[in-house]
Amino acid sequence: MTYQTRKTSRGSSNMTNQQVILSGIGGLSLSKSLRNSIKEAKPRVVGIASAFVSNQGIREIADILRDLSPECRLIAGTDNAITHPEALYAARELGWNVRLGHAPRGIFHPKMIIGGQTVSRTGQIRKVSCLYVGSSNLTSGGLSRNLECGFISNDEGCPESAASVFAQLWEGARLASDAELRNYAARFAEAARRRSVTELEELGVSDAMPTSSESKNLRKQRSQVIPALRTNFAMAAWAGLQSFTGDYSFQVEFPRAAGKVIAQLLGGKKQKHARVEVSCEDDNTTREMHYGFYSDNSMFRLNIPNDVPGVSWAREHKDGIAYVERGPHGGAPLKLRIFKPGADANEVVGRSLALGTWGRTTTRIYGWY
Repeated sequence: MTYQTRKTSRGSSNMTNQQVILSGIGGLSLSKSLRNSIKEAKPRVVGIASAFVSNQGIREIADILRDLSPECRLIAGTDNAITHPEALYAARELGWNVRLGHAPRGIFHPKMIIGGQTVSRTGQIRKVSCLYVGSSNLTSGGLSRNLECGFISNDEGCPESAASVFAQLWEGARLASDAELRNYAARFAEAARRRSVTELEELGVSDAMPTSSESKNLRKQRSQVIPALRTNFAMAAWAGLQSFTGDYSFQVEFPRAAGKVIAQLLGGKKQKHARVEVSCEDDNTTREMHYGFYSDNSMFRLNIPNDVPGVSWAREHKDGIAYVERGPHGGAPLKLRIFKPGADANEVVGRSLALGTWGRTTTRIYGWY
């Protein structure tokens, strides 16, 4: 639904464009509407407030603003640990001024984009030329996929109160310092590990389109450019068992990103043939295994004894995943399970798919979270 109004300003008659839009249906998206509005308004300053922010959301807005190169201010909500930590780092790297939204009660939940010509120290944007207020978050779903409703206005159709509202939000937000982002990234990672794949998708944490998490299907897809969280906040890693070496032991290779996570759990060990204790949950047995980094192929390798539950099946079928996570408190530093294809494996792989924390080589898929 759209409408236009005619207003008279300073004695002259001007056509002012105001639109209430539904996006996510009929080929319409908020991303397209914003691109047209911002291209027409040519703001020198852009302020964004969004309850949830994702990597794809930052990439899409950055692409819209690329030719204008305006000064950008972002207020991102971190309540419920849905905003991607990496999205906030990416915004800072783009030169945006980033703050974290704060609500005195409830949660920080506004969605607003405002453009103008200048901005005051307190965040008041002057000579407002474009405005969006609606239901869409700065995420892939909000900008492109979800059924959303919002109000877009250009030039004289922009309410003057919009600038004051953004300034109030800006003043109430806190600086996204290195310490604040590290603490939030750790909280996000912990929440993501607790959530099911269904929850990650329904809450909008995932930038990915819902798809099959079976490893045979995932091997045909491309991983995202930027994962939702960095490896240094991960506590679990996994690798596909489509290939392996060794007869005396089951030698599984973890590509660099996944292998770094396991090395972190061992205190950063990178040397060859490190002896580590590993708790094998399926038979409640702790075994000594070898783990090390091999510079010839930049892989980490875990030598798993043949009597570990699941090894015989994986050798025969060349399938499944090896899943390694932090061991029990006070016990072995690592815990290992070998999953056959099925619900458990799909949940592990699907979580990495939802978070963008996965990759593939010519022989296997892998991931972390």
